[in-house]
Amino acid sequence: MEITLNLIGERLKEMRKALGMLQEDVAKHLDVNQNAISRIEKGTGGSVSILLKLINYYSNFFVVEHILSPKFEVVQIDDTTGPMESVAIERLKLWQKEFNGEIAEIIHLLEVR
Repeated sequence: MEITLNLIGERLKEMRKALGMLQEDVAKHLDVNQNAISRIEKGTGGSVSILLKLINYYSNFFVVEHILSPKFEVVQIDDTTGPMESVAIERLKLWQKEFNGEIAEIIHLLEVR
């Protein structure tokens, strides 16, 4: 896998959409121009400082440590769990469809602690 600006931009866009936000909304929170967000999401440019602002902003809501990983997935951070537990819970929820009730019990046990 090759890391490109396009790839990072797509992943940042996924996170923004998962929050149900428009580029304008994120730009307001970061006090930057909406065009800067657009360029970064398209992979056509933008500054490193705005890229870092985006990553830091999204780290309030998502596990962003894997943004450069081939196994990237948008995983929201739960207030009651840490980043690794959040990743585990989200993956278990995906597998839940395949393994039905067995995993539901494990998820419940992890979320209750």
